[in-house]
Amino acid sequence: MAYIETPDGVPLYYEDRGNGEAILLIHAWPMNAEYWWQKNTPKLAESHRVIAVDLRGHGLSGKTDEGHKLSQYARDVRHLQGMLELAEVTLVGWSMGASVILNYLTRFGTDGIRSVVFVEQSPRYLPAPDWEYPLAGGYSPEALATFNQNLRFDRSAAAKGFIRSIFSGAPPQETIDEMYAETTKTPTSAAIASMTDMTYADLRPALEKVTVPTLLLYGEQSKLFPGDLGSWLQEQIKGSKLVMFEESGHCPFWEEPEKFNREVADFVD
Repeated sequence: MAYIETPDGVPLYYEDRGNGEAILLIHAWPMNAEYWWQKNTPKLAESHRVIAVDLRGHGLSGKTDEGHKLSQYARDVRHLQGMLELAEVTLVGWSMGASVILNYLTRFGTDGIRSVVFVEQSPRYLPAPDWEYPLAGGYSPEALATFNQNLRFDRSAAAKGFIRSIFSGAPPQETIDEMYAETTKTPTSAAIASMTDMTYADLRPALEKVTVPTLLLYGEQSKLFPGDLGSWLQEQIKGSKLVMFEESGHCPFWEEPEKFNREVADFVD
């Protein structure tokens, strides 16, 4: 097990394997590194150095009551990058992880960042007159409040429903139960705080900070972002490459891991 400690005393767990160009994997809400990247890190590490971090409050990292904001997660990633002396690294962010990257680029620029990979994320969750790609299902502040209440008082049902929604087809019940168990490594208070912060964020202005080579990986069967969000982002980020996953929902790295690993490795190379 490997840990670094943040300036405010939080231990961050990370995995570090392989050699070559560095890839830093940043997980989604309220996931972790070891479980969710299990189909990717071994293969990518055959030809690259792969670091997968547990954000504070998640997985095996320290549990804290404070700091569960995208901005703090970005500062933690920056600290990890410095401690590991990652001079040229590709940041790969799935869902909330992509939002962390956008916060990172806004605060720290592209110094030390070789390229970025965004996996299934929208820069804005809430509807707006000038925004046609909100989170699916009529998402609203009221819907967030209901979801947070469900997490607080019936987390199992709320989380398992969310897990089902991120796949193109429902996994076996035993797999859903296993995935739910992994998410409980994130305290409910931290899960609610980070989801609330992410919901009210509007990261569209941050897209102009994306000036390094960018790969966009999106699932054609995504239930969270069913519109043509990937194409919109490709238009906003100059020179970016979009790859769609025909058989995937919100988790292309899990549902089509061979294609995902190949696309990421080829892009980094």
